[in-house]
Amino acid sequence: MLVRVEGLEKLSYAKVTRLRLSDGQRRVEVEIPDRVLAEAGLSPGEGDLLEVETRKELGDMKDWDIVMQGEVYLKKSSPPRVYASLWGLQLILEDPEALENFNIGDKLYLFLRAKR
Repeated sequence: MLVRVEGLEKLSYAKVTRLRLSDGQRRVEVEIPDRVLAEAGLSPGEGDLLEVETRKELGDMKDWDIVMQGEVYLKKSSPPRVYASLWGLQLILEDPEALENFNIGDKLYLFLRAKR
């Protein structure tokens, strides 16, 4: 899914950036360590375009800048949200399709890259 960076927040308690992303209908909010962003060569700013994908299986990672693994711990139906912990960092998917595709306890892989 091609998304636009709607907002960035540096978390004061850790060297982590919370990215708020949207394609106009679906939203993704993810916390990523600043070091991971730097090592991937990403410095997203508001308005930048990124590609994001979530899957249950790891599959091919070679064309992605960042791949993170987590586990779904909460689902809410209104608005449709899936919450996952990425090794203690939070991922929120506001997407009816994600609500249908993921269940509590499922592994979830987040793939992120600069728009190509």
